[in-house]
Formats: sequence, C-alpha cells, structure tokens
Amino acid sequence: MRERPGHGGRPGPREGSIRLPDGRALAYAEYGDPAGRVVLGCHGSPSSRLERHVEDPEDYRRWGVRFVVPDRPGFGRSDPQPGRRVTDWPDDVAPLLDALGVEEFAVLSLSGGAAYALACAHAFDTRVRSIGVLGGAPPPDVPWPWPGWVPRRLRAAAHRPSPAAALLRPVFAPIARRPAAIPRYLQARLNPADRRVIGRPGVRRVLADTFTEGLRNGTAPLAEDRALLFRPWGFPLTEVRQHVHLWHGTQDWQVPVALGRVLAAMLPSCTAHWLAGEGHFAVFDHAAEVYGALRP
Repeated sequence: MRERPGHGGRPGPREGSIRLPDGRALAYAEYGDPAGRVVLGCHGSPSSRLERHVEDPEDYRRWGVRFVVPDRPGFGRSDPQPGRRVTDWPDDVAPLLDALGVEEFAVLSLSGGAAYALACAHAFDTRVRSIGVLGGAPPPDVPWPWPGWVPRRLRAAAHRPSPAAALLRPVFAPIARRPAAIPRYLQARLNPADRRVIGRPGVRRVLADTFTEGLRNGTAPLAEDRALLFRPWGFPLTEVRQHVHLWHGTQDWQVPVALGRVLAAMLPSCTAHWLAGEGHFAVFDHAAEVYGALRP
C-alpha cells in the first residue's frame, strides 16, 4: 500500500490493489483511522476510488471512520470486466474486505453508486450494518420519471445494455478530453446551492481529482456503468433488510428529487432526509451528519 500526496499539506489516501480470483486487478483507496469503523464507499459515475465527501480528509480520522473506496471495473486503475452486471460487484468487494480484515461495515453511495451499495447490502446481509444513499435513483424496472437530460432514444434502449452503452459513448466523449474541467462545467450548469458548494476550492479539487482518475481509461467504462443503471439491477429492493438513510437535495438537477422519493418508497426500512433548496453535492455541507448516521 502506498500513500498518495495530498493538497496543501493535507494527507492523501492510502492506496492499494488486489488481484481478484479471475485475475483482474481491483484498485482501492482509504482515508481516516485504520482502526476505525469501516464505511465502504460506492463511488458515483463518473468517479473513482479518490471520491470523498469532505474537504479535509482528517475529518475521517476525527470521526473514527475508515473510509474504503474501490474503483469499479474499468474506472481508475481497476481492470474492466466485460459483460458485468450490478450484482457482480459484491463478488469483487468480498475479496477486498477479506484482504483488509473487515467483517462488519457500513456502505455509502453517491449518485450512480446507489445500485452498487444496495447490491452489497442485499448480498452481504448482516455484514452490512447500515446504508447511506446520497442523491440516488431507483432501478428502471418500475414506473419512475426520467430526468429531462436523458435522451428519448436512451430511454427506449434501457433494457438493451449493449446498444445503450454504444449510444452513450459519444455523449460522454467531450468530458474525457478535459475531466479536470468538469467541476467548472457543473458549477455553471447546476442550481445556486451546488454552485456555492463547487465554488469552494477544496470541493473543486476533490471533484477534479476523482473525475480525472475515473476517466483515466476513457468513456467506455462510464458508458457501460450508466447503461447498467438503466436496466433492472438483478435483485428486489424489497429484500434489502437493513435500514437505509437517504439524503436528497430538493433542487438536485442531476438526479431530480422525484427519483429519490420513488427509491425511498421502495425500500422496506428507510429514513429520508429531504434537504430543502440543496443540490446534488449537498453532502459536502452535511458530511458529519451523514457519517454519524452510519454508526453500527
């Protein structure tokens, strides 16, 4: 394991990689207290193992948290997994947790990571003690309102993953050219609450780092990841037995709050926190509350 240099004298994450049973590499990073309570991060899309939800990574140590984030296949330094499904993700996570000596843990997702966090909760059952979902959407095999930014041709292709992925690649091609500029693009497009959050230099650095690393291998992994979210996830949400905390900004432009309300209604045990007037990146203002709620 090595430590990545941080910004402005702040410590970077501890990084490593394991070899999975099928020979693929799975890269991961972790912040905080090595002896702290483990929170498994399921990063957004696009994103990477460098995703964190605080400007000062020392917050994790102060809270007694060991935040572990693996790169999903094809993102960052993790090898691709052709033909993968959402339900394959726990099979990648299990060897990592075993290698790190982790038995019980919480799981936390941002945006497109929700499917993977809930898949882990379903697969690991009682090993997952608590679940947090930040700005997540439900699976598409229920009636829910599509966000306006999803083209109609992609809605029609939602249940055909290969064509959907092929259609998405050119859509995402421009962002792969300058991924570090994505935060400034979002700042211009999103609502005033998100503009305020992303306007902070520390937040912008976090997002620029994780987007740049996530798109290290181009947009094909991103297209595949998004296509998987637009088809059934492969497990019923009614079988997620653990309690889920859901946080969603009511002015979220990327994942409209209507989607969060559908997801909350589908989960058997859920506490929904509707953040009035806030946006997609509200977690940077609510991280202490979020990580506090994930205590076992």
